Amino acid sequence: MRAVTLVAYVVLGSALVFTRIYGIGRSYWLDEIMTVEDFVRAGPREILAGHYIPNNHQLFSFLAWVASSTVGESEWALRLPSVLPFVAGVAIVAWWLHTRLGALSGILFLFLATVSPLLLDITRQARGYGLAFAAMAVLTVCALELRDREDGRLVVALCAAGVVGTCTLPNFGVAFVAVAAVLLTRPALRVPTAIGTAIAIALTAAWYAPHIDDILRGSRQTYGVEIEPAWLITAPIDQILIPALIWIDGVVLFPGPRWLPLVAATLLLLGTSPLLRDRYTALVLASGPVATVLVLWITGTWAVPRFLSFLLVPLFVLIATGIASILARLRGGQPQVLRTLVAFVTLGLVAANFVATGVDVVRLPREDPKGAVAAIASSEYANARVYAHQLRPRITAFYLGRSVVTAKAPGWLPVACAASEPVVVVVQPWVIPRAEPPCKDRRGVMRYRFEQYTRGGEIVVWLVPPAT
Repeated sequence: MRAVTLVAYVVLGSALVFTRIYGIGRSYWLDEIMTVEDFVRAGPREILAGHYIPNNHQLFSFLAWVASSTVGESEWALRLPSVLPFVAGVAIVAWWLHTRLGALSGILFLFLATVSPLLLDITRQARGYGLAFAAMAVLTVCALELRDREDGRLVVALCAAGVVGTCTLPNFGVAFVAVAAVLLTRPALRVPTAIGTAIAIALTAAWYAPHIDDILRGSRQTYGVEIEPAWLITAPIDQILIPALIWIDGVVLFPGPRWLPLVAATLLLLGTSPLLRDRYTALVLASGPVATVLVLWITGTWAVPRFLSFLLVPLFVLIATGIASILARLRGGQPQVLRTLVAFVTLGLVAANFVATGVDVVRLPREDPKGAVAAIASSEYANARVYAHQLRPRITAFYLGRSVVTAKAPGWLPVACAASEPVVVVVQPWVIPRAEPPCKDRRGVMRYRFEQYTRGGEIVVWLVPPAT
């Protein structure tokens, strides 16, 4: 069994690292470009005291600025501050589960973190999601370990993780405070937890002090799904867990009766976790997701799976330990038929879905303005005027290093074709209608297509000679 365990860890660990590292030098996509252009290049003053928008994951932006100042600005240099913490966070939780609950629990957590399409998508990006996941991993492990080890150093590490996570994503603070409240129920931990939490809250309050109004305004954005009272009880499952195992970023789940079978199956697996049999560990793992959902509902803040992705740590712990408990009964000769069937079907479907979606995420860029601009720069059209038929032309302008003509309306394409000098037309059929230059059959016109795994599936570059 030790050999099988070692092989499982090596295979899954290699898959985790490979799928996060391979191709991280590819093109940024829009949100990364906004992070780099609006905050990283602008430096600490803009990151910490300038205009705040939810796209600015402040601590990550600061670390990315440090990285760019140290080793230079590049895609891989600014993505590693997300990739490396994420991999470390997964390893920390898997190690703790392996040590405390057995190898199968650790392997299953590693499996879930590896094959989640959402985590594969967002933790490879130059954004703060990998850092927040790592902070939640440390926070969760420290809180669980404090059940049997009332060690002040664990409280310090937990509070430090709370600061790191909240300074990256403000909504992390809700989960941190909820877990800290659980620690306060243990008499021996009350004083250090109260002191540590108070210091952590003071530090994060000072960190966000210049942006309180902006954060409150940002919380009222109508992007994602509003949590409805009728589906409040299912929200931790259908707004956090299920989307992470089915889709990449950019897809939201609208709750309804058709999702109830999946919710029920998930609860069946979660409910088998031995960690739910102990009041303290159950509260540690459930308090973060439940409190966060309640705050979102009370404040009317809309939910998006990626904004809550750090909460996958406690939820994956529950699913991993639940499935491990179910499979352990097979060896004991006392299988629970329904739970065993649900466990195997879930693992099989999740693995198959990862193969179906993960290949493109690893193989292709999310958006490829870098490839499009490279084709332009290597041609005789390098200095030509560029007409961008895109929803967000700034992604082309970013790599081009100069402004482009915004040509969202199809009427701009005949204008480009009528130009008396060579021009370039860049087309990205996402949100706006697909279009082609009416002069596409003109002699000398060249077309280059750059595939991407979302946001229209492609960017097409047309090199158009002058009208005669």
